[in-house]
Amino acid sequence: MALLLIFTIATAQMIDMALPDGDNMWVVRVTTTGGIVGTGIGNFSFSSEGKLACGREMQCMKEFRPADFHALIEVVQAGTLPTPPSPVCLCNDCIMRSIIISRRDSMGVVHTFSASWDDTTRSRLPAEVGRIYDAAMALIYRK
Repeated sequence: MALLLIFTIATAQMIDMALPDGDNMWVVRVTTTGGIVGTGIGNFSFSSEGKLACGREMQCMKEFRPADFHALIEVVQAGTLPTPPSPVCLCNDCIMRSIIISRRDSMGVVHTFSASWDDTTRSRLPAEVGRIYDAAMALIYRK
């Protein structure tokens, strides 16, 4: 058990990216845990500056267009989305995904939305958040 814990800690890599300076800027952070080994499928972050950072287990595309995400991010930050309930994991080996979307509005106020889900609880996730996650996954290649 101790060996598994050491392996999990050694292979997990947090990819953190700061919210860019300025108004109307945003950053999305995705982390995963669980699965057979417990390390998830990889972590990544991307921002309105066009930056994309991936963990060792993933490969980021060289380019992405932040403008492709602006409309999706705006909907999430409008404050109209319900906060999804905390997932009750019914699957011990499922991948647990967490997303944090932070945006600084035109008045300089930072808004943050977060959600977590696994394959059995994705239907409780607001559809707009699922679309952001799916679009982001299209930017990533798993090694």
